Amino acid sequence: MKFRALMQDPLYMKEFQAIVATLTKLAKDCVMILGSRQMHFIVNEDQSSSASPLVWAGIAAKEYFPEYRMESAHPDQEYIVLDMSSANLGRALSVLRGGGVNSCKLKLQRIQFPCISVIASVLTSSSTEAREVVHDVPVTIIPGSDWSAYVLPSVPNSQLALGLPSLRLLKSLIDKLKNISPSLEFQANLDGELNVIATSEMSTVTSRFQKLLIRTVAGYEQEASCSVDSRKASAFFGALQLPHEELTIGIDREHSIHLQIDVRQDVVLHSVLPAVCI
Repeated sequence: MKFRALMQDPLYMKEFQAIVATLTKLAKDCVMILGSRQMHFIVNEDQSSSASPLVWAGIAAKEYFPEYRMESAHPDQEYIVLDMSSANLGRALSVLRGGGVNSCKLKLQRIQFPCISVIASVLTSSSTEAREVVHDVPVTIIPGSDWSAYVLPSVPNSQLALGLPSLRLLKSLIDKLKNISPSLEFQANLDGELNVIATSEMSTVTSRFQKLLIRTVAGYEQEASCSVDSRKASAFFGALQLPHEELTIGIDREHSIHLQIDVRQDVVLHSVLPAVCI
């Protein structure tokens, strides 16, 4: 079983760090699924009792890693699956936020324990030679017999999906609306309109976004709506560390809302907020 990956582009290193930092704010633990061409992260929480939403990220190896090598324990296994503390991984990658990082290697090793070693080559102002900053993040290697508990979530089939050009505006809005109502209703229609509604015993507050780009229409649906837990919606938006503005909101009527941030073409952050009964 082997894994090694190398990052060298400063922008890509910061994006990778921001994705992990987002997961760190949502859950104590995360699962890292390493494939031959793709890497996935999933927050590993009990969704029935947690206030955190279900969130996962898919990263095409070719986007971030000019060098990427994965060999599973057995020829018939397609992945390496690792369970780890998201906080430990986040701290190890925090060095990538600053300047002067020439490269960063990720390497699966067994020292006294299995770990992902994060090895950053950093230039300092006091020296012309780079120094290595190494963090060893303990991991639990999940055997193939237990992989069924770590299956990648599936993207819901949305009846309507709209693109929002301002992630920051919606993030600020939901942070305020969560104090009004325990649930938020999202309504979308074919006019490119999205309504976010918070209802309490005293009032109903409706925030309207208009002239949005329609990304998906399933069948002949004219509109779609779904109510979700306001705490889970706020947790997702509050955790985001990515600078990107564009967000796609897909509504699977009365079942769930799918939130998607395309960091770049083959690097995507997903969240699914399940419907709640009103």
